[in-house]
Amino acid sequence: MKAPFRSALLALCAFACLAGPPAAAQDAQSETKPKFGPDAVPMTQDRDYLRRAGAPDFWAMMPYYTAQQTGSACSVASVAMMINALRGLPPLSSNRLVTQLRVLNEVDDDGWKAATAENGDGVSFADFAGLVQRSVDAFGLDATVEVFRPKDTSPETLGELRRILDENERDDSDIILLAYDQGTLTGDATVGHIAPLGAYDAETHRVLVMDVDRLWYVPYWSSDEKLLEAMVKPDRSDPTGSGLIHVRLKDVRPKGRTAG
Repeated sequence: MKAPFRSALLALCAFACLAGPPAAAQDAQSETKPKFGPDAVPMTQDRDYLRRAGAPDFWAMMPYYTAQQTGSACSVASVAMMINALRGLPPLSSNRLVTQLRVLNEVDDDGWKAATAENGDGVSFADFAGLVQRSVDAFGLDATVEVFRPKDTSPETLGELRRILDENERDDSDIILLAYDQGTLTGDATVGHIAPLGAYDAETHRVLVMDVDRLWYVPYWSSDEKLLEAMVKPDRSDPTGSGLIHVRLKDVRPKGRTAG
């Protein structure tokens, strides 16, 4: 996440999602630079919301929280988490969980495979939206895929973002995948990135980002205002910014019945 996405998501993993600051700069800063900047609070330091609220999406995804397998595979890791959370735990010992490799094999898109391989360029936001839909179809989920691509940080746009986030927080029948500039939230280098939304605290207007860049991060809280800023920030592959993808099951039934 840290590297490819730097140029673009390095480039919305064009979304690359790379691997961190240059070695020399990293070494020079390692003794003094905090793990997170002022706009991100790691979950290890703030668990209050998860203790007092239902946080349905967080608990639906937490068992499947994974690390992107390459520096540019944030899109695949996020989709794997989303598919697992919406399917639920399969009931039989013969049923497999959804891995990143399985996502790529089921969708079978050569461009996605190349873009998310080590040193790949990642995918643009527009391409990612299409790949999410194809992933939903490949795994037989009866779900809608909705795209929210903010154009500005106006109060009206922020209000719409808050409405989407608040609606999503009501139950675990829908999952949001965020596409944003990682450095805007974490304080590290600017790089396009993709990660699932873990939770939304409407009272404090904070989002919990379940960052799949596990080489560097744990889930962290940031403000919805900062998230909006991170989503509209342009990059090489998405000069008009990125946004979020909302995947919602049409027929909500108890989880854990999906075979395959």
